[in-house]
Amino acid sequence: MPASDEVLSGALTVRESVMSALMLRVAGQTKDERVDRASHLLAGVGLENVATQHVSTLSLTQKRRLKLALALVSDPALVICDEFTDGLDAKSQSEMAALLKFTTTDHPSRVVIHATQTVANLAAYDTAVILHEGHVCFHGPARAVAHYFSIQSMEELYPRLAKRPASRWGESWMRHRDSYYDAFKLGRTGEPMKTLDEEDEGADSQRIRLPANEKPKSTEAETDEPATTTAPPTAAPLPTLAAQAQHLMQRRWSLLWRTPSEWVRQLVIMGLAPLVTVMLILPNVHFLSSVTSGDTTPAVLWPAAYTCTMGWLLQVLLVLVFSIRAGAREIAGERGIYRRELVGGLRPLAYLIGKLGFVLPLTLIPSLVLGLSVEIITGGMPGYVLPRLLLLCLTGIAFSSLCLGISACSRNAERAHSRAWTLAFVNLILSGALLGFPRVLGVVLQPLVTAYYGWSGGMETLQGTPLYEPLTEYVRTWFASPSLAILVLFIHFVIGTLLALRGLRKRA
Repeated sequence: MPASDEVLSGALTVRESVMSALMLRVAGQTKDERVDRASHLLAGVGLENVATQHVSTLSLTQKRRLKLALALVSDPALVICDEFTDGLDAKSQSEMAALLKFTTTDHPSRVVIHATQTVANLAAYDTAVILHEGHVCFHGPARAVAHYFSIQSMEELYPRLAKRPASRWGESWMRHRDSYYDAFKLGRTGEPMKTLDEEDEGADSQRIRLPANEKPKSTEAETDEPATTTAPPTAAPLPTLAAQAQHLMQRRWSLLWRTPSEWVRQLVIMGLAPLVTVMLILPNVHFLSSVTSGDTTPAVLWPAAYTCTMGWLLQVLLVLVFSIRAGAREIAGERGIYRRELVGGLRPLAYLIGKLGFVLPLTLIPSLVLGLSVEIITGGMPGYVLPRLLLLCLTGIAFSSLCLGISACSRNAERAHSRAWTLAFVNLILSGALLGFPRVLGVVLQPLVTAYYGWSGGMETLQGTPLYEPLTEYVRTWFASPSLAILVLFIHFVIGTLLALRGLRKRA
């Protein structure tokens, strides 16, 4: 259980969060069984009354209770909590410490480790480990902390630690460790116990001495009774990769649907993109009609060729915008959620497939709408329509994959978004510059530019029309054939996917 609340999805309800964790971690459960398990967990952590509220509306204490419920969905043998009670008021700290105690007793073999800077409720824990600047200063029952450090209350612990260098605290504990372990059945040695004040001359006068032979006594019956062990909890079987990926896709589309601001913006952009492109083409659409009617005079061919070139380039660049909006923030924006689910058994490949199932349609649909709208409104541009539409969609798919790769390798959403726009700017510059680059230099740069293959493959579909010869006159670089452009775009898609998978595994 990490300390940050970024591991929670604010758009989900409390019950949905637990149900989602169950679907990603535990296989073989029916819907009714998952509902019963979720209800049991929410009741155990005290959240049954807010089960239908969105996570974003919960208080700090309630969010920590929810994180505990999410950690317990697969009945783990070990639960590690980071700052579970830190930053809370005294009453809440006491309640949360009691909740952790209940978590350990809920299963006899479960171990709960809590890393905290709060010592107010230290007595609630079975064992305490005091760390100071990387040195172990104490390890044993919480009730022995006050004796060992010669303090009256736990609030004096930090001032006491500040009186010595951390290295000396560590050395002192190593000398006294065995005697404490022996006294509390944690070791085997006859070294007498004594307070740390006894090792330093001029230390505080107040001392607490324990006799060397004072050890916890056990009755004969306890000695003769055979030791019993409890088997650790059996790990719950994980769902298949396909089941995890399917749930992640459904969850992400559901979150999009319940966030009106997101899909409204998506619809607005989907409608504005064809409008902008058509506004560029319409003033010169009569040149395209004249060429189609058979007029091949230079006064008609050159404006028509320019219109096709710029109109198609604008469509390709708009597709890059669709891709950035869909994929740049998608992974980096929920890094905390991914890491929490990864600890619970989520497979990185399943997570990536789930993201592809959301991002690719979100890019593919606007790209297809853009291409079809331009063809219909302009009355159909010269050349072959189907290859152009296919190349437009593949450009979006390839660049979306690259954006996902950037997102997976970035620390946060803002950095991923900035890097994706930088890549799009490079595509814009090189796609335009390649029109005037020598062929030798173009061959070196072309494989690196996703947009160029979407654009040049579309221009190659004009081969066989009167517009093709003027295009070859003022474009010095060669046009990739549609089949070659499709192949290169597919390679870019594979590169982006592998980059995303590598980033997910590396930043796990």
